Amino acid sequence: MRRMAPLVATLALALAACSGEKICALGETLCGDTCTSLLIDSRNCGACGAVCGAYQECDGGACACGPGAEDCGAGTCADLRTSPGNCGACGNACEAGLDGPRCATVDGATACTAACPAPLADCAGACAELASDRWHCGACGSACQRGESCRDGACRADLYVACFATDDVRPANRDLRAGLARKAGDGPIALAVAGGRLFAASALSHSLSSFALDLREGVEISLGGSDFEGLAEHGGRLFVSNAGPGSLVVWDPALDRAVDEVVLGDLSGVNPRGVAFVGDRAYVALYGTNADSGGQEVVVVDFSSLGTCTAPPCGEVVRRISMLPAAGAGGLPFPSDAVADGTTVYVALANLKLGASGYYTDPAGNGKLAVIDTAADDAVTFVDLGPRCTNAGGLALAGGVLWVSCGASGNLVPVDVSGGAPAPGAPVALVPPDVFFAPGKLAFCSGSGYVTDQWSGTVVRFDPSGVEAPASAVICPTSDAGWAWAAVVECVP
Repeated sequence: MRRMAPLVATLALALAACSGEKICALGETLCGDTCTSLLIDSRNCGACGAVCGAYQECDGGACACGPGAEDCGAGTCADLRTSPGNCGACGNACEAGLDGPRCATVDGATACTAACPAPLADCAGACAELASDRWHCGACGSACQRGESCRDGACRADLYVACFATDDVRPANRDLRAGLARKAGDGPIALAVAGGRLFAASALSHSLSSFALDLREGVEISLGGSDFEGLAEHGGRLFVSNAGPGSLVVWDPALDRAVDEVVLGDLSGVNPRGVAFVGDRAYVALYGTNADSGGQEVVVVDFSSLGTCTAPPCGEVVRRISMLPAAGAGGLPFPSDAVADGTTVYVALANLKLGASGYYTDPAGNGKLAVIDTAADDAVTFVDLGPRCTNAGGLALAGGVLWVSCGASGNLVPVDVSGGAPAPGAPVALVPPDVFFAPGKLAFCSGSGYVTDQWSGTVVRFDPSGVEAPASAVICPTSDAGWAWAAVVECVP
């Protein structure tokens, strides 16, 4: 069954109504024609136009030595690895008549030198690696801003975080240092990169926000519908899980419009969430809301005509795969996130039952993993994730390991999917046992894992090999309503 919702028909009007009015994110100030935070912008620190000095960042509205730089007194910040006036230690100045007027760090050893050894560049006596030095990125004196890393000679964030409560998207670097926020509708809940741009789907404003990858330019597009819950990219198109009407909206960034909206069930309560693609088929997790709302299945949508499709129909529901056999006694499976690995689709099953509140909030047993073999006519098997994984939610692949976030038990479970039957490993705790933590969405960026906390604005970085200790930071601040939520994390290309 399929129909067109009003969304596609009214989209042109929504686009035509867009204005050039500048709307800043919560807590930001308009300096000239640019929205910025006077608390963290090194070019507008504490006041518009107040610029921090060399090796400084803006922290809390005051300039201070940035990460990796030392305070050498008298208002001087220095990178002791490269500073010719503070080489290896504050006050240790390199001189031409002694070891040389330049400072370099080679193989972990810092010393004065007569010339900068290749491939280091001579930046007024500081021997800098322009490909990775955040104070001299790509060129001498070109410093990266807060929330950015120097990668391949360019200043870029390492990840994006959608902050639901404050209605914005924030960049952050590997060290979880957040950069300037960008307004993203009302309740951004999902992120995806397509066509060289970042897109944020907002649940409450039912809109897509489109940004340049550096977040310095963006626009919000009203789509209509209600309660967006998921966003996926495939073949250059975006697929928006529109939970209100129970549909999947197909958005073409090149055409700047929706090209189809596929209804996923007879009841609006099917509540679509995660989407995974194998070839031209989308596997959509239908979370449902209760026993009478529909959902509790994975629906398969054939998009084989998508490559040339510019108007409905672009997709057709061809199969429904019930998840009900995986539910515990008195519970429902509640399929949420979905990822594909080759011809296999994995779907996280929360497995919940009614709680005292009258909603499905309590574990009905262990979290489960649905394994759909698309090469065997979508045969499905279920994997029990064990008693230390309840309310399974987020999924992300790292090599041959599928990581599952277990929101109710506060753990992650690594599942070996490199060959044969999926094998759950020992649960991994990322925070001390006395700290409340409900892991949500997962992503792996440049070898590091990142997971959001469903009850705060915190993001945790972890090493999938277990060698490096986890680190955490608050990326999303508390809103005026008194709460925060880091909804999802996405890697910067």
